[in-house]
Parts: sequence; structure tokens; C-alpha cells
Amino acid sequence: MDLTRIRRTAAAFLIAGAVPFPTVDAQQTVTPPAPATAATSLIPASAADTVEVLLVARATDTVRVEKDRLLGERRDAETRWAGLRDQSMRLKATIAELRDAIEAASAKEKLAKKDKRDADRIAAAVDKRQLQRALELVEARFELRLAQDEEARIHRDFIDASIRADDAELSIAERRDQVVPNDPAQRTAFQELTSRWLQALRTRSARANDLEDRRFKVIDAQIALLKRQRN
Repeated sequence: MDLTRIRRTAAAFLIAGAVPFPTVDAQQTVTPPAPATAATSLIPASAADTVEVLLVARATDTVRVEKDRLLGERRDAETRWAGLRDQSMRLKATIAELRDAIEAASAKEKLAKKDKRDADRIAAAVDKRQLQRALELVEARFELRLAQDEEARIHRDFIDASIRADDAELSIAERRDQVVPNDPAQRTAFQELTSRWLQALRTRSARANDLEDRRFKVIDAQIALLKRQRN
């Protein structure tokens, strides 16, 4: 055997001894690889699926006192709305009378001009201007009454929505201590009451927005009347 083959054989034995092959005992249990961690374990505890208390009802006595106050306000609002409707009807009748009077004054002015009665023509022209001025003011007042009329109606609707919200809150407050947490039927009933209360609060908020919009229009009508009064 030449020197080169001897060196190669020695190197092969050295490598085999340095990297031994693993041996497996026949009775040894091979541990399988750990399964992948479930994705839910990555969710923090603070984000767990829990039932959140959306609304907390006030004491029943507090809600009843507020409801009684609202019922009194509703009676006042209904009376105010009726009064504004009556004023609007009377102003509308006055507008019709003024327009008739203006037509009559205009006819007198034309007739006096035709007959060359200057004094009568001038007097009729003065009457017509005064009537036109009165008509402008009454029309502005009529527009204001219409705006106030609509505002009063929506105010009444807002109070009605507030009363319904208080009724829904009372239902929650009265049954709050009777609900057994582990009773699915009672829990479902309580959630239905909560849904009813939320819907009532939503309606009340919508009526509040409508009321604010109508009050804005009332102010515009007041500004228009003030401008006509100053002219």
C-alpha cells in the first residue's frame, strides 16, 4: 500500500471517530415535536370577550322626580304651542285684511288721479304706503310665529322622547337587583331592556338636534323682524 492510500484511510477513521452516529434504544420513547401554539393564547387577558355594562341606571326615585318634572314641562309646552298656533292664524287673517285694504287704497289713488283730484290722490297714496308698511311688519311677525310654532312642536316631541327614555331607565332600575347573573333567560331579558333604553336615548338625542335647528331658525326670523322694524 503506497503512502497516499495509507494517509487517506487514516483520515477516514479519524473523521468517523470524531462524529459518532446516534443510537436509539429499542425501548426509548421518542418525544414528538411540540404542537404550534394556538393563536388565541396571544390575545391579552384585557381583550378577552366579556359583557360590558353599557348603561348604569340612576336610582328609581331620581328618575321618577325627573319624569314628573318633564310631565309638567310637557303641559306647558302644549299650552305654548296652542297659543302660537292661534297667534299665527290671527296674523294670517290680518295679512289678508291688509292686502284688501291696500288694493282699495290703490283703487282710490287711481280713481283720484283719473278725476284729477290731487288731494284725494295724495291721501290715498299716503294710506297705501302706511298699509304696505304695516303689511311688511305683520308678515315678518307671521314668519316669526310660524318658526316659533314649529319650535314649540318639536320641543314637545323632545319632552315626549325624554319621558320615554326615563320610562326605559326605570324598567332597568327596577329590575336591576332581580337579575341572576347565571340565568340566561333573565340576562337576555335585561339585555332587551338595555336595548330599549339605548333606542330611547338615541331618539331623544335626535329630537334635541331638531330642536336646536328650529331654535336657530327662530333667531333668524327675529333678526328679520328687527331689520324691518328698523327700516
